[in-house]
Amino acid sequence: MSEYRALYRKWRPKTFGDVVGQEAITAALSNQIIANKVGHAYLFTGTRGTGKTSCAKIFAKAVNCENRHGAEPCGECVPCLGLENGSILDVVEIDAASNNSVDDIRDLRDETAYRPSRCQYKVYIIDEVHMLSTSAFNALLKIMEEPPAHVIFILATTEIHKVPATILSRCQRYDFVRISAAHIAGRLQYVAGQEGIPLTPEAADLIARLADGALRDALSLLDTCAGLGEEVTEEVVRRMAGVTDKSYLFALSSAVAAGSVPQLLQLVASLREQSIEVKRLAEELVHHYRNYILLAAKPDGTLLEELPQPEREKYLATMAEVNEATAINAVRRLAAAMDKMGRSPDPRIELELALFDLCTPVQPAAQQPVAAVSQPQKAATPPAPAPVAQTTAPSPVVPLQPIAAPAQAPQPKAPAEEPAATAEPTEPPMPVATPEDGATTLFEHWPAVVAKMGEMDKMLHSYMKKSTAYFDGARVLIDGGDMFRSFVKEYAEANEKIKGAIQEVTGTRYAIGPYENTGLVAEQKPVVNAADTLKSWEAKGVPIKYD
Repeated sequence: MSEYRALYRKWRPKTFGDVVGQEAITAALSNQIIANKVGHAYLFTGTRGTGKTSCAKIFAKAVNCENRHGAEPCGECVPCLGLENGSILDVVEIDAASNNSVDDIRDLRDETAYRPSRCQYKVYIIDEVHMLSTSAFNALLKIMEEPPAHVIFILATTEIHKVPATILSRCQRYDFVRISAAHIAGRLQYVAGQEGIPLTPEAADLIARLADGALRDALSLLDTCAGLGEEVTEEVVRRMAGVTDKSYLFALSSAVAAGSVPQLLQLVASLREQSIEVKRLAEELVHHYRNYILLAAKPDGTLLEELPQPEREKYLATMAEVNEATAINAVRRLAAAMDKMGRSPDPRIELELALFDLCTPVQPAAQQPVAAVSQPQKAATPPAPAPVAQTTAPSPVVPLQPIAAPAQAPQPKAPAEEPAATAEPTEPPMPVATPEDGATTLFEHWPAVVAKMGEMDKMLHSYMKKSTAYFDGARVLIDGGDMFRSFVKEYAEANEKIKGAIQEVTGTRYAIGPYENTGLVAEQKPVVNAADTLKSWEAKGVPIKYD
């Protein structure tokens, strides 16, 4: 009884012509071999199952083949047969995932000093090279800088971003793309025909889509389905792959559009009972809503050509339920849920929360700040201004009352009309009429405001301690010097905190601004410092002694 080999091993490409979906790369490698311009280091990168290692082995055989047909190895000469059955050790395949230490690379470096035993080139294929340690990369870099003429390195990786730039700069890089579903389905039909496996075209298309660009995954799934010993149909593939038809995706999106949370939870529970993995369901929903985005970009459905015709027709029939904005929001929310699933004790909860959010209508952004500002003002507004104790005779000041902005230009004489008190004072807009034709008066509550700020913000209080404030009938104008102004400009919350402190003390919310000395200060006494006093006494004949 002969040993059974898995389909992906049995049907691994043996020539460049067998490689599916990488025509540009195979053409470039073939031209180098024909022109005898083979490099010393190559880097193959791409997702799993796209042919990186297969191309590396074909290239290793081609450069050592004695009876090459163009660029293709003959498969019959001694080097080809020896490399195929492992009797010739001039092509070394290293798994960097398990041989990633610096000692492993040092041993490799020592071996490169010896010429190949039977072939023309000694080829080192390092798979998953991104798994090498930093010290191992440094050791590999040394030999890649000046390799012997008989040595060729072929590095393969699925995570190119983890390979150091010093290694990348010394290699010819080839990016292996995902294989299209059409190419995979055609290869599956060919393999199934050679193996005598009854495979329907619909089943081949479904396997190709599930493989997501990896031919090896497609062959493995075909191998699994063929193990049942019956015709491989679309239903068999769905059953063996653990997926159902796409009708449940349309049912979920319809429930989201209707805002029916109970129906969504019931659908998720039902799908989970069918052993559908939650994270995979989230991925399918992301692709489902992406199809609606593509449909919004081109309503004729030309961007959905890879989908089967019945499925494409269903998207066209339901496109009115899901608009572009809804689809984009769904993709973002589901992607965020998938990111949290790895850290969540139950991924199902993250999916249900995401679907619940999609059902919840979002309020317009313009309405949210109004409620957020108006409610705190009602709670924080006291019924009357707090009394302030005075130790000296008060200076004459204008009564502090909220002044509403006039609808028209201010009238010069309106002393008899005073604004009515309101239960909810609001901050008056600027500019407004000021008393005495623009004159300002000292703001008598400022010491209490500064003291209140000492409780609210110590840093801001330190800048306000030596400041003075004036009142122009509508605004509190602060004279705090250049340092105070600079601090307020850099500290974005300073304005709101000062307004809040003034409201705490006076019970009214006023606008604030910088004080500009225009000479219009009502009944303001000149400020006299100690030096001026001494000079005035000395002018009057009082003897002054200076130390």
